[in-house]
Amino acid sequence: MPSRPPVHRPAHYQPAAQRREQLASLDARRGSSAARGYGADWQRLRLQVLAEEPLCRFCAEQGRVTAARDVDHIVPIAQRPDLRLERSNLRPLCQPCHSGLTARGDQFR
Repeated sequence: MPSRPPVHRPAHYQPAAQRREQLASLDARRGSSAARGYGADWQRLRLQVLAEEPLCRFCAEQGRVTAARDVDHIVPIAQRPDLRLERSNLRPLCQPCHSGLTARGDQFR
């Protein structure tokens, strides 16, 4: 009877349970969204931005029609906390565009 071929796992592989535990630990240290500056005032403004501009700004620039799900700070809060609730510093993005932008640290695109 043939045996199953070995399963290749990259050196950094972690079992799912271990990864979930690690993410839960990171979330606990990160604090709540309100503690990070995303309280009720931010939620209201976020909904207003998405109502005014329901499409991802980056996708629209490339001729694609994609619903925006996230609202991004053009100038990060860490650099200019005074612009946290400034409408002109906000842009609607779809989740892939926002995640890619955040991962690259390319805030001023």
